[in-house]
Amino acid sequence: MNEHALERIDAVAWPLPSDHAHLYAGVGLPLVELRGDIDLAAVGHVHPWLNSVAALPARLYIADLRPTTFIDSTGLGMVLRFRERVTRGDMDFGLLCPRRVHRLLRVHGTWDVLRPAATLGEVLAGRSRRSAC
Repeated sequence: MNEHALERIDAVAWPLPSDHAHLYAGVGLPLVELRGDIDLAAVGHVHPWLNSVAALPARLYIADLRPTTFIDSTGLGMVLRFRERVTRGDMDFGLLCPRRVHRLLRVHGTWDVLRPAATLGEVLAGRSRRSAC
């Protein structure tokens, strides 16, 4: 056996990027929950992990910003890159977002791109409307 052989690591064995992100299987779909302050300090840990999550096979990925206490433009840029990577693979992306983040999305000019929802039901309903078109 080669000393450089890699062992497969299943998603459940992934180390957390920090206390800033958790992965759930929400209704059979990957749901990434971001928590705490999502800023320049957190992005360095969370971004590579999000790239790994985006490699999982799924038809819809959901990012949940509701547990965040603060998100800056660096954190928002990370969410946008996650969305871009997911949708580039012809998959859907949904965003759960608290009202306090709405202003940032509008000022940043990403409201129409991210189409935030308040509940998981709204994300799923929005997806079914898009797939019916």
